[in-house]
Amino acid sequence: MRIAYLDCFSGISGDMFLGALIDSGVSAKVFEDVVAALDIGARLEVSRVNRSGISATKVDVLVHGEKELPREVFWEQNRAKQRDGHEHSHKHGQHHEHNHDHHHGSTAETVQPHTHGRGLTEIKKIIASARLTERTRTNATSIFEALGRAESKIHNVDIESIHFHEVGAVDAMVDVICAAAGIEALGIDELVCSPLNVGGGTVSCAHGTFPVPAPATVEILKGAPVYSSGLEFELVTPTGAAIVKTLASRFSPFPKLKIERVGYGAGSRDIAGHANVARMTIGEAEASSSSNIEPTTRVVFLFLIATS
Repeated sequence: MRIAYLDCFSGISGDMFLGALIDSGVSAKVFEDVVAALDIGARLEVSRVNRSGISATKVDVLVHGEKELPREVFWEQNRAKQRDGHEHSHKHGQHHEHNHDHHHGSTAETVQPHTHGRGLTEIKKIIASARLTERTRTNATSIFEALGRAESKIHNVDIESIHFHEVGAVDAMVDVICAAAGIEALGIDELVCSPLNVGGGTVSCAHGTFPVPAPATVEILKGAPVYSSGLEFELVTPTGAAIVKTLASRFSPFPKLKIERVGYGAGSRDIAGHANVARMTIGEAEASSSSNIEPTTRVVFLFLIATS
């Protein structure tokens, strides 16, 4: 039984997951074909980066030529400019057109649905109409539904009425659907995930500043083992949480396996003294030592106990 073990000692996000898949042997063409099939104005940029001494694969999604910023960086910059009383530059404004949920206004109450936002029904239609395998369609849809249920509960609205702040963005759509295609292409029997390092501090979102992990992340990860190493960053994003919660069969410490390959997927942040990567280890699972006991030996053992 071939297992892929995802070690999330620095959390998990969509780009980290895709990078780990490529670094573990999945061809970048698998993702390029998915992006082409979606036909939503995106392309991928795959590069090698260094994260605190570890060489890793970084996957970026470019939308109409613009690279997306992490949401907390985008909103921090947005609010800083508002506090300073400056108008957005033309370049910054162009970037915002394609960010997750950009709006003008100084308070959360003034935020309105992004014109590029997509609801769950529309996202499902895009997935259904794209040239994807049935397994990829099913897994991608399940990931989006996990995100939708979390948003629905947090905002107390019907799931079909939500226009996602994160998952409606093009880059997150690419992350989710490529993750579903990539795990199929990896050719494993099971994906197992470590406990998740969620980080700490606060994160800036469309509706304001929230503690880490963000509300949607907490909701998605119900039942999953989590911890914080004390780093003041959002290490697990809602998209990353939904991907591993949907695709991983279980959460556990490192399993017994004969290691074949190891891959590293890089996060956007280069954190001093901390390798901001997700590690994927692939190998053949070793049988439990108890299974190596011959049946006759077991019978004798039980007989001795019974007659002692």
